[in-house]
Amino acid sequence: MDAKLEERLKFATQLPTLSGIALQIIDLARDPDLDMGRLASVLSRDPALTAKVLRVANSPLYGQRRRTSNLRQALMVLGLNATVTLALSFSLSACLQEKGSKRLDLDAIWRRALLSALAARLLGEHKGLHSSEELFLAGLLQDVGIFALEAADPDRYPAAVSGQASHEILVQAERDAFGTDHSEAGAWLMRHWGLPEYLPLATMESHELRTASVPQDLVPFMACVAVSGPVADVYLAEDTKTATACAAGAAEAWLDLDQEALGDVLDRLRESLPEIESLFETQIVSSRDAAAMTDQARELLAARNLQLLQRVSEERQQTQELRRLSQRLQETARRDALTGLYNRGHFDQCLEQDYQEATEQGWPLTLAFLDFDDFKAVNDRYGHQGGDTILRNVTAEMVRQLRADDLLARYGGEEFTLLLRGTGHQEAWAVVERLRSAVEGMTHELDDGQQAQVTISAGIASHMDAGHYVESAETLVRQADRALYLAKRLGRNRIEAAE
Repeated sequence: MDAKLEERLKFATQLPTLSGIALQIIDLARDPDLDMGRLASVLSRDPALTAKVLRVANSPLYGQRRRTSNLRQALMVLGLNATVTLALSFSLSACLQEKGSKRLDLDAIWRRALLSALAARLLGEHKGLHSSEELFLAGLLQDVGIFALEAADPDRYPAAVSGQASHEILVQAERDAFGTDHSEAGAWLMRHWGLPEYLPLATMESHELRTASVPQDLVPFMACVAVSGPVADVYLAEDTKTATACAAGAAEAWLDLDQEALGDVLDRLRESLPEIESLFETQIVSSRDAAAMTDQARELLAARNLQLLQRVSEERQQTQELRRLSQRLQETARRDALTGLYNRGHFDQCLEQDYQEATEQGWPLTLAFLDFDDFKAVNDRYGHQGGDTILRNVTAEMVRQLRADDLLARYGGEEFTLLLRGTGHQEAWAVVERLRSAVEGMTHELDDGQQAQVTISAGIASHMDAGHYVESAETLVRQADRALYLAKRLGRNRIEAAE
């Protein structure tokens, strides 16, 4: 960047600044030891931001079988890194829209920003990248340098870029007037704010990806951001044909996507637009126009007849395979061989951690013990192979009935534990009763042609629910275990709760 322009940026009085909550979230993003409690504490200080995080967790983007009703559950659904990144997206968006210049077409800028953000996310998902929220944020901020250039020269910048027919022409106008464009100014501004380095790097490469200047492991990420802008222009540019050709060329050159794959991304983008518009309270493109533009773009893409080219280096393939192998080995060590559920060792580790978090944050935590009724008689009658078949069938059905963040583990023999995070006694009772009823209603077809039915009994105990405090994780286990034995003594195929 030109030294004079950088000096102007340093002393620009209208340079966009960040809110206190945005600065706190940036600090969280830098912390490698971030824990859920600290993140929840920061987010809870901003009710509007908390509400948006809850809306995201309950949106079709994260379709859950049971509705998320509190911040603790939302964090479990989204994960720490995703929540930080989404919160940063909402905070920065609000800051920039509040402080944007009236001399710029803010509506057009934010429509392109949101379309680019959604496109970057969808392109990353299509390529199998596990960084959806980071891609969304990088796509959202790639044009933030427009605000920086306007702040550096508020009189000349609006006149220099006014009325430009396309984003590509706007970039060229910036270079003609200032010797640089908003990608470089945006990278400077992000570093000035202290954002993670992947964001200014993605912005720097957003107009023309230079793979030689990007770490090899970040090339796919940067490519998704670089392609997201041209994809957004398909819905915004006056010349749809030229914009589609530009998007197809970028997708082919940087992501090895053929016309069919890019068409699929455009279809998903059109389907996801209403949800993004709702989350950010902005209309981007009407449903009718989006459908028409997508159909037109698909026709243009088909006419180009692009060829799908896959170029994945041998070194990256080996690295990914080793990572997958390592993950499989680690997962196998935590699993029960017969049922595929987590084993007792993993359960004990999770229970201790969840107990501490529930105690510190005041979140409810419920533990249930579930045991097959008179399973020795089942093994005696149907043999151990028949008993194993029944165990597998029942555990598979119980897993199907539970949320992804509920932990069902084989505690030993025919006894199982269920850890319900962020769930109080009343809701937990309903969950366990659903499991008990489902097991009771199952008929098991065995290999020898026999049919079998079994039942389970359960005991539950809750911590930090309605003021009820349990002194330790071990005590919680004892209480649930005693409740289970009470259910057995009172007739089996029933649930009892700890006093």
